Amino acid sequence: MGSLPVPAFPSKHCLDESSHIDEATLSALFKSQQSHLNFFFDHIDHSQTLAFTRALLNAAGTVFFTGVGKSGFVAHKISQTLVSLGVRSAFLSPVDALHGDIGILTNRDVLILLSKSGATEELLRLVPCARAKGALLIALTSVEGNALAAACDMSVHLPLQRELCPFNLAPVTSTAIQMVFGDTVAIALMEARDLTKEEYAANRPAGKIGK
Repeated sequence: MGSLPVPAFPSKHCLDESSHIDEATLSALFKSQQSHLNFFFDHIDHSQTLAFTRALLNAAGTVFFTGVGKSGFVAHKISQTLVSLGVRSAFLSPVDALHGDIGILTNRDVLILLSKSGATEELLRLVPCARAKGALLIALTSVEGNALAAACDMSVHLPLQRELCPFNLAPVTSTAIQMVFGDTVAIALMEARDLTKEEYAANRPAGKIGK
């Protein structure tokens, strides 16, 4: 079989000569992101965080996470971390929930809704349906006085100075603080439940951790 012909023109995916990035620019971006993350650490309400952590620790049923877009990916990851620590947890797609999957919710469960703005339409539509099931609803948001936080039983404000994006639009800092918050709470639960190294390894039988 012959080799593929080499195009006689540059690929459209190649950068032109005017495209560039230098070390100083990259360093400045990392420092800016560090500053934004420090803003989160300096302003997080630990009393809200404690109430949130206790709600998860005392959950009689399953801890469900939900979100749309990038917040949805973070919600899925946090849930998977909790599962690896022996916590009953799962991701619930807000769209699928409105088309039948909400049937899995009970009055023993906790539903955590992640949204930077607290104005995500799919989550706001999900709230009354989840409330009818009797689940405890907790909002994790970054905009003060938002509709989702007001509609839930409990809320945690995740302080966001701004997105690293020059337009303050792309969710790159907000998702970072969501992940940091969720993973830190996960470790708090790990310690509160006295999970041993052997128990953790038993949940991760493959790979270096299991060995």
